[in-house]
Amino acid sequence: MDGVFDEELTVEVKDYAKKLGAALTGIADANLLNETLEAGFRPMDVLPGCCSLVVMSLHIPDGALEIMRRGKAAYSYNLFGYAYLNRELDVLIYHMSNFLEEHGYATVPIPARGTAYGAPKKGYGMISFRHAAVAAGLASFGLSGIALTKEYGSRQRFVAVPTTAPLTPAEKLLDQQDVCDGCLECVKHCPAGALTLNPPHECRMGGKTYRYARSHHDKCLHQSRGLSTKVWQGAAFNPKVDVPYEEHPSPELFYEQLWHRRDGGIRISEIAESTYGATLCGRCMAFCTQGHEAMKRRLKPDQRTTGYADDLVIQKDGALKALVPKCKPFN
Repeated sequence: MDGVFDEELTVEVKDYAKKLGAALTGIADANLLNETLEAGFRPMDVLPGCCSLVVMSLHIPDGALEIMRRGKAAYSYNLFGYAYLNRELDVLIYHMSNFLEEHGYATVPIPARGTAYGAPKKGYGMISFRHAAVAAGLASFGLSGIALTKEYGSRQRFVAVPTTAPLTPAEKLLDQQDVCDGCLECVKHCPAGALTLNPPHECRMGGKTYRYARSHHDKCLHQSRGLSTKVWQGAAFNPKVDVPYEEHPSPELFYEQLWHRRDGGIRISEIAESTYGATLCGRCMAFCTQGHEAMKRRLKPDQRTTGYADDLVIQKDGALKALVPKCKPFN
């Protein structure tokens, strides 16, 4: 970002985000993302004259992921890790956009969920929120490609508000090793085999190079929609149907799979709660050791060996097994 920064407004923006309930807030230089992101998905493509992005996050409650790791319920994660959380993130976006507009600057409120109908590229939002989080100095990429933070590991969702306001950007970006020790739990626990490091994807930003797994979008989506019993084997909430994955299904087959061949119980429950996504999987997030260790650091000392603070995880036969932690706590 060129020119003079508005230090006072930057402080006001961060204070306001905290009052709104944001867990983390940072400012990303729009130029960093313009240089890094693909044409059509850059801040300059969304908002000509964009100077900065206000990046905010909300923490996914640890319990929603910990009980899913144990095969007890996916319901909490479906709501508080995705459906309901999206609504709360939209509240942050709405109020921050209005706040900046009231200060005389243009903004574009980008919804927290999904991709727009007719989007030019499958699985791509208008701007990558995870890349914005890295550009804001809040996160770095884990091997899964998820944006990880020191505070919460994998357990948060990000949004970003592009604006013409000349806000002061992050002084430096995190290195990848600051948040990820390469334990590969995300890759090993992917039921779709959708993550590959051979070769890894490379992202260059701010003079740093980040390497993480290439993700097969359609394979991931097939599992998270509840079309396979491989998702949470042994768990009570595991889908009861197996629909073979096809690389390029016709529109007719896609419709048939989505509305007629998925687990009927899952379809009914998601309609009742005005949500969609079936299992929403979440295994790469739930089994990320950084997220689990970050949770234990936040717990009171006498709580770290009780409740869901242990390392029990569900196995394919439905049994619970204790895993040896592979992640060293941050200093």
